Amino acid sequence: MGKQLISIVTPCYNEEGNVLNHFARVRMAIAPFEATYDFEHIYTDNCSQDKTFEILQRLGREHSNVRAMRFSRNIGGDRAMFMGLQRARGEAVILIQADLQDPPELIPDFIRSWEEGFDVAYGKISQRSDPTWLKKGRQIYYRIIARFADVPIPTDAGDFRLTSRRALDSLLQFEEDNLYIRGAMALVGFPQKPVQYVRAPRAAGESSLSMIGLLAYALNGLLSTTVVPLRMVTVCGFLLAGLGFVLGFLFTILKIIDPSSSPRGLTAMGILITFFSGAQILSIGVIGEYVRKIYVQSLKRPRGFVQDGVNLGDSGTPTQDAAAQQQSLRTH
Repeated sequence: MGKQLISIVTPCYNEEGNVLNHFARVRMAIAPFEATYDFEHIYTDNCSQDKTFEILQRLGREHSNVRAMRFSRNIGGDRAMFMGLQRARGEAVILIQADLQDPPELIPDFIRSWEEGFDVAYGKISQRSDPTWLKKGRQIYYRIIARFADVPIPTDAGDFRLTSRRALDSLLQFEEDNLYIRGAMALVGFPQKPVQYVRAPRAAGESSLSMIGLLAYALNGLLSTTVVPLRMVTVCGFLLAGLGFVLGFLFTILKIIDPSSSPRGLTAMGILITFFSGAQILSIGVIGEYVRKIYVQSLKRPRGFVQDGVNLGDSGTPTQDAAAQQQSLRTH
C-alpha cells in the first residue's frame, strides 16, 4: 500500500520576494514526515504583475510535485483559494499563504492533529504585528461575526489550516460565488482543533489588500454567515414607524392644547426628514447587498480561468462539479 498524499495549497499575488523562501521553509517543515507521506505543492498565481509565476515555473521544472496555475486575471483571494483546493488530491490539504505571515513551522502540529483524528486543524492567532487600530478593528469584527453568525465561527482564526479529505469534499460542494471559506468551514463542521501561533509581519513585499478591499472582505463575510442585517432592517423599520407615529401624535396633541408650543420653522422638519431618509437609504443598501449576492450567484459564472499551468496534467480548468472531479482524481 502506497503512502498517503498531503496537498499544500498556496495562493500567491506579487510574491516574487517570498515564494522561494516559502517553498524552502515548507520543505523543511515537512521533512520529518516524508518517510510516512507523499506531498504535493499547489500554487495559485492570481495574475501577478511581477515574476512570481516565472519562479513557480522554475520550481515546477526542478520538482515534479510542484503544480501551479496562473489565472487569466485577478479573481480575488477566496476564489483563488477555492480553485487551488479543487486541485488538491491529498487525503489531507493544508492551506497557507505565501507571504510567510503564517509560519510553515506550524505544519507539523497540523499533521499531528490530523493523525489524532481531527478533520480540521486551524491556526488561531494569539498576537499580530498589525497597527493597533487594525488589530482592534479585527477583534471587533471577529466578535461580531461570532455573535451573529448562524453557526459558531472561531475568533482570531484565518485561512491557515489543515483539512481532511472528507471535510474538504464537503466544502467543495458549496456553489457560492466568492465563498467565505472561514464561515463555510464552520458550517461544514467535523472535529476541529485550534493551534495558537503569533502572526509575523510580511517577509518581503507589500500587502495588496487595500482598506476598501478589507472592508469588502469583511462585508462579504458578514453577509455570507448571517441574515441578522436584514432582520435589523425590519426591526429598525418597525421602530422608526413607531417613532414617527408617536411624534405625529404628540405634535397633534400639542397643536390642539397650545398652537404656539408646536415646532415652528423648518429645523424640526429638516431633522426628521434627514433622519428618516438616512434610515431608508441604509435599509435599501443592506437589502441591495443581499440582492447583489443573489444576482451574482444566479449568473453561475465560473470562478476563474487558468491561463497557464505547471505540472497540472490536463487543460488546467477545474470542472464545475468539484466533488465529481475529486472522486475522479482519487480513483485514477
